[in-house]
Amino acid sequence: MKKILALLLCAVLCMALIPAMADDAVVIRRAYGYDPNTLDYGKANLDVANFILTHTAEALLTQDATGAYVPGIAESYTKSDDGKVWTFTLRDGLTYQDGTAITTEDLYYAVQRLLDPNDPQDNATFGILNSEAYYAGEAAWEDVGVKVIDDKTIEYTFENPTYESAFTSSSLYAPLEQAFVEAAGATFGTSAETYLADGPYMVSEWVPDSSVTLVKNPAYYNPDAAKVDQIVVILNASNDVQVDMLLAGELDIAAFNNPLYLQTLADSGFVIGESYTSTYQGMNLRGGGRNEETGKFLSNANFRKAINVALDREALAASVMTGYTPTYRLSAPGEPAYVANPDYKAWDTKANVELANQYLDAALEELGATREDIPVIELMCYESQGAIDSLAAVQDQLRVNLGLETAIAPKTIQVMISDAMSGNYDLWWGGNANSVPDACESYLDGYQSNSPMPLRGYADPEFDALFQATVTSATLEERLANYAKLEAYFCENAMSIILGWDATYVVTAPGLTGYYIMDGGYLNVSGVTK
Repeated sequence: MKKILALLLCAVLCMALIPAMADDAVVIRRAYGYDPNTLDYGKANLDVANFILTHTAEALLTQDATGAYVPGIAESYTKSDDGKVWTFTLRDGLTYQDGTAITTEDLYYAVQRLLDPNDPQDNATFGILNSEAYYAGEAAWEDVGVKVIDDKTIEYTFENPTYESAFTSSSLYAPLEQAFVEAAGATFGTSAETYLADGPYMVSEWVPDSSVTLVKNPAYYNPDAAKVDQIVVILNASNDVQVDMLLAGELDIAAFNNPLYLQTLADSGFVIGESYTSTYQGMNLRGGGRNEETGKFLSNANFRKAINVALDREALAASVMTGYTPTYRLSAPGEPAYVANPDYKAWDTKANVELANQYLDAALEELGATREDIPVIELMCYESQGAIDSLAAVQDQLRVNLGLETAIAPKTIQVMISDAMSGNYDLWWGGNANSVPDACESYLDGYQSNSPMPLRGYADPEFDALFQATVTSATLEERLANYAKLEAYFCENAMSIILGWDATYVVTAPGLTGYYIMDGGYLNVSGVTK
């Protein structure tokens, strides 16, 4: 009861700090198709949550409009010659939105909470020295490579060389006020009252399945960075609805990859601005399947290859995946890994039915099975019509080209994420964000045999060796060369089914300027004028 009362009192104090809106206030409105569910750094993994966290959760480093990595809550930092030991010094006078001081103990707690083996977090990552061993119960917390030097200085030691881009992550390198988090308990990050911002904005109101409103954080150390007075995030608006809202003057900024939407808006005077590739879309494939029956087949490389080459990516892009470019590899154009190895092509963008059936026959021979033995493979997705339509097209291609029967399983966003994170799926329709310098820490790490999370379900020593060679590379150039081998192995063994790269365009009303795009396709609107 004391914790609850303390939390409510803190919430009242936080709300009292919200400034009144002036008549000439700049308000930016953006919409998403669903609720963020949570802003808990350890669990948040939806694009709407990432948009909100971009403006409310500041990490040690951040990214400016030029794409450069610049100090965030850290005033300065140093790194060892081998790139494994990083020491950060915090700015003076940092506080959360309620005035509570931010110290390095809050950063220390953020790491400890994310890696707590007794409370597994969806966003747990294991680059810090001995973090994976601690998570697995094979090392003490004192052995983990994070050390508080004093109230303003913290040191991180990593297993492998690390780059500036890592420290922009709110999940691991943004501070958490331990007393606030523990008082909120399981509700932390699920409402305006149970979330505590340290960035330029704070959550003033969160009406579930309706809207989230952000206002300037009066405690932020650099108030001039927030030029927009209020950011309103409208929820449960499909892309069709967002187009209508733009035309009706009810939104200021949006992002689409559908050329029909873009043409409609351009014809109506909207500005089609900067484009970016933020995700590669397709079907995440769990190597162990959702059960022993499907896992028998999905763990076979030739069976996965059969699925991969039986799909006509060009036909999908022309029908249900409009706005996506058919893929022929994992890395997307523009990513450093693609730029370093531009000529690689793992598969054709059109279906190769003959080759697909050759792979399937080889798989059945290896498994001692017949086509009649193949179980129905489940295709899991979020319950949106776009996802269902896309999987219906995939389902038809697999039936016609390979004789493979599948079942589409639409689920609420919360159930889908829960099933994915617990490994309860065969193929899961979804996108994976691009990252810098490659997909190792953001995607491929889950495919390692010793991954403590059940998400991917693979046990492949050759993949493990290639992964380790990549992440232990001494220089970025060496890393990208090793990553080329890792990517080739991933693609040629069809460890997931990558179908399309999105080419997303920012759409604004005329006169709106000042937004910019951060790594991963995160849209930052804090400097917008209109």
